Amino acid sequence: MALKYILVQSGLKMGLQPSDPAQRSVLLRFANEAMNELYDQADMDGVLMEQLFRVNGDQSVALPMYVGPIRAMREYSTHVPWHLYDMRPRYNQLNWFDRWRSWRLKGVGALNNAITNETVIAVQVKKVEDPPLVVVVCGPTVDAENAIDTITMDETFKYGTQNFIDVTSFKKDRVNNFNLGLLDVDGNLLSVLANNMLEARYRLVDVSLYPWSNTDVGPTDHFMEVLYKKALPWMSNDDDEFPANGYDNIIVNKMLQLWSEEQGKGDMAVAFDAKATRSLARKHEDQHRGAEKMVALVENPHDTLLPRNRPMGPSRYMGQIYY
Repeated sequence: MALKYILVQSGLKMGLQPSDPAQRSVLLRFANEAMNELYDQADMDGVLMEQLFRVNGDQSVALPMYVGPIRAMREYSTHVPWHLYDMRPRYNQLNWFDRWRSWRLKGVGALNNAITNETVIAVQVKKVEDPPLVVVVCGPTVDAENAIDTITMDETFKYGTQNFIDVTSFKKDRVNNFNLGLLDVDGNLLSVLANNMLEARYRLVDVSLYPWSNTDVGPTDHFMEVLYKKALPWMSNDDDEFPANGYDNIIVNKMLQLWSEEQGKGDMAVAFDAKATRSLARKHEDQHRGAEKMVALVENPHDTLLPRNRPMGPSRYMGQIYY
């Protein structure tokens, strides 16, 4: 169901009216906090997506704004899976695997293209909205570690005043009707802030050097299938939908937990938290009850280094026994 149902149900239990602007803002605050907590708690049905991306080796890549946490990757042509690491394995003594079939998570940034001309930036939107959007851009300059540029979009194209070396934050004051573009003085697009988001957030990954060079041999070279969790938008309109279907009442219980905590009612908060977690687990189990689970049993690669260490008996792979 839509956000309207969640606001009405929670409002009845919290004594707040979604039709009142002040009370609606309170409900939206609790609703979005509850959705974020539940979204981080489980990979619900409908939140995982697969998509093809073309990437080159030995590059840092900013994935599109709708890509949330990455779950898996594999080469499109060979189906060989790649590994996902954080930034630390590169600094271990045995770090060769960091350069072979791996992506290295570098965090989240505000830009999907790097700044090449360190001068003022510009913000562009399709139409001026009433009241005008207030955009805040932050980042380092030559004279400051963190400078702030506040731009009121009373025109469709406006320049800022700061000469940014980099941009660490690109935000707006509310959900609006059109995406915003951040451009450099030469007109190059640096970032896009989606209309249903309050902040531009791009997932940054470092692609390993091997086995790819930057020369294509076939038409499918450098294409990868990526399994990822959709980025969670900011919910504000009555018709907005939570990415996973059928979790509305669980969200309501989570809102009541957060509301009880703020009201100083610890026992009620614990009870609503337990109810939301229990309902989430039951729904997750029900949705995956018919799915086949596979366990891969493979030999340790170390055992194949020397002939004398190779097992003489049957080997097991994907739960099956081969002789």
